[in-house]
Amino acid sequence: MQPNENYPSRCIGRHGAIAQLVPDEDIILRGRLIQVSDQTAVLADETGRVVFNWGAVGNAPPACGDIVELRGCLGPDEVFVVDQILVLSRSVRDFRDGDWPRYHVLERSLIKNLQLRAKVLAALRSFFAQRGFMEVETPYMLEAPGQEVHIDSFKTAYRMSVAHRPLYLATSPEHHMKRMLGAGLERIYQIARCFRNGECTDLHNPEFTMVEWYRAYASYEEIMVDTQELITSVIRDVYGANCPRSLSGITTGKPWPQITVYDAFLEWADIDLKECVDAETFLQRAREVGFASADKEDTWDDLFHKVLLEKIEPELAKFAAVFLLDYPAPLGALAKRKDANRAVAERVEVYIGGVELANGYTELNDPDEQRQRFVEARKKGEVDEPLDEDFLRAMECAMPPAGGIALGVDRLIMLLAGSEKIAEVLAFPYRP
Repeated sequence: MQPNENYPSRCIGRHGAIAQLVPDEDIILRGRLIQVSDQTAVLADETGRVVFNWGAVGNAPPACGDIVELRGCLGPDEVFVVDQILVLSRSVRDFRDGDWPRYHVLERSLIKNLQLRAKVLAALRSFFAQRGFMEVETPYMLEAPGQEVHIDSFKTAYRMSVAHRPLYLATSPEHHMKRMLGAGLERIYQIARCFRNGECTDLHNPEFTMVEWYRAYASYEEIMVDTQELITSVIRDVYGANCPRSLSGITTGKPWPQITVYDAFLEWADIDLKECVDAETFLQRAREVGFASADKEDTWDDLFHKVLLEKIEPELAKFAAVFLLDYPAPLGALAKRKDANRAVAERVEVYIGGVELANGYTELNDPDEQRQRFVEARKKGEVDEPLDEDFLRAMECAMPPAGGIALGVDRLIMLLAGSEKIAEVLAFPYRP
C-alpha cells in the first residue's frame, strides 16, 4: 500500500511555540487550522494563535481542521510569513459550522484548566512528600464497596470465577487505606479515581478525583490543620506572588473559623437539633420556622440535608473558608463519637466559598461498633451491597487511632480556576 501524502510519517526541523515567536527568526510551527479564508488562515497550538497568508505560498487551499507544519518567520505586523506549508494530518470533517470536538486545542479555557490541573496534582504530591507521607495505591474494583448511606456504587457485570459475585467500582479508597494503617503504615495519601452512581450536577461527575490521606495516632483536629496548610500551599505553588484577590482570604495564615453543626442550625435556621430526635419532631420544628420544602414523607436525614442546603450553606458561603464540624452521630458512619457526648460524631467538612470541598473524621477503630453500624444501615434498607468483611477483620486485628479526610481535587481546581461547573475542569466530563 502506498503512503498517503495527507498523513506523512515524519515532521521536520526545529519546532517552536506560537507564544514564543520572535520577529524575523526562521522557525517551524505546528498546530491546527482553526480558521481559513480566501487567502489567510489562523494556526493554533497549545500556547496561542497566529495568522498567516497561505495564498502567497501557492499551495492548494488548506482545510479548516487540518493539522499542518509551517516554515517561516513572524513579520513586523504580527502575521507569520510562510515559506512552506506541509499537511501533517488532513481533517475529513467539515468544521466550517464550528462543530469542534470539545477537547481540541482551540478551546483555550479548557487547555488553561488542564494545565492548572497538572500544577495542582504536582503541588499536592509536593506537599505530602515534604511532610513524610507515602503515596499509596488501592484497587478500583472491589468485592465490597463503601457502606455509607446516600452513596451509590457502580456494579460491574464481571463475575469472579469462584465466588460468582460481581465487582464494584470504588466510591472511595477509604477501607483499603485504613487496612494499610492497620498493617503498620502511619502517614499515607492517595490521589484516587472514584466512582459514584447517580451523581451528575454542576458540582458532581460520576467519575472524579479525590485526594485522601490518613495519619495514625491523630484526630480530626490535626487533619483540619493539614487541610488548611494543604490548600494554602497548593494556592501558593500554583500562583506564587500573583494570588488572585478571590483567593486571598484563604491564604492569610490565620486559622480558619470553626462552627459546629448544632450551633449552625440553631443560629441560622432556628432549629435545635438536640430536640429534633426523630423525623416527626424535626418536621414539626422545620414547619414552625417556615421550611415549605419539609415533607411528611421525609426521613430525618432528608430534613437535615434540606435545611443544610437551604439555610446553612448560604451562610457558609459568606466565609472564605470554614470548618463545619461535630455532626449528629448517625451522620458519621465511619467516625468516632465524642467521649464526652456520644450523640456527636467527630466529623468535619471543609467549605470554601460555600462549596463543600472535603469530608473528614476522627476514624472509628472499634470493630464491634463499626459492624453494628453497618448492620443497622442494612436493616433499614439504606445499604444493600455486600458487607466488607476484609475491612472489619482488619479492624478486629487492632487498628490505630487515626484521623483522615477526602478532598475533591476537581472542586479544588474549580476553586482555583474560578469555574462554576466541574465539567469546565475535566477533559472528558460525563454528559447525561
